[in-house]
Amino acid sequence: MIDIDLENGLRICKVLGQPKSEEVNRKVLEKCESLVEQYVFAVRVNVEDISDVILVGGCSNIPKVKSLVLKLCKKDEAYMGMDPLEVVVCSAALEGAVASGASDPLGSLNLLTIQVTPQSLGIEVDEHTFVPIIPRNMTMPTRKEMWFTTTCDNQTEALIVVYEGEGKKVDENRILGYFKIMGIPSAPKGIPEISVCMDLDASNVLRVFARAISPQTHQPVMPFLEVRMPTVDDGHGWCAEALVKMYGSALDLSILQKKMQQ
Repeated sequence: MIDIDLENGLRICKVLGQPKSEEVNRKVLEKCESLVEQYVFAVRVNVEDISDVILVGGCSNIPKVKSLVLKLCKKDEAYMGMDPLEVVVCSAALEGAVASGASDPLGSLNLLTIQVTPQSLGIEVDEHTFVPIIPRNMTMPTRKEMWFTTTCDNQTEALIVVYEGEGKKVDENRILGYFKIMGIPSAPKGIPEISVCMDLDASNVLRVFARAISPQTHQPVMPFLEVRMPTVDDGHGWCAEALVKMYGSALDLSILQKKMQQ
């Protein structure tokens, strides 16, 4: 039923049948279907491995929404042991209890909460290209390392610019901070090995480590340089433009392909 007050004594009141309602909301329903598909793909889950479908929120009472979710998950029916609206309230209460450190003196609460990274975390390489080091939806805490190399001959410094987001270009993502490593062994481009490691703990604290490896001895030429992010306040996206003007591509890094192939 549509009931809209247009003020000044005007009011629209109309009852729509299910076929007409689905026709009017066709684009919205298609968007819902696309979002479910994207999420299942993002979390790397095969629909065959889904044991139950729990519908949450008032919109899950819409027949078409319910049917398209069940179709995508290859299920005949949803789990009926919970009310879609009560699920939201109960989940919020449980999350609040966990976050506040509430204890269960009776030992009857068997609850495991898992935090995941909401967005990918990575650095800039090859003139404004974003390379994820920690992909989104990784279970926290997590630690990932990637290897990079220089883009200029005899390059002895490199600028590590950290971003979060899903864009292929850094200007599509949010800058978190930057720092410079020095003392890279002078060598032709593509020879030095530079390790960049990201560590995200259970408290959502991100630390970035970087060091260079000597191509002759294969030993670190310096200890890990550790920087806690963010080093740039939110909303200071102009910092990325300032870095480009200051350094250009002279301190860029590139992915070390031989390490990627190992």
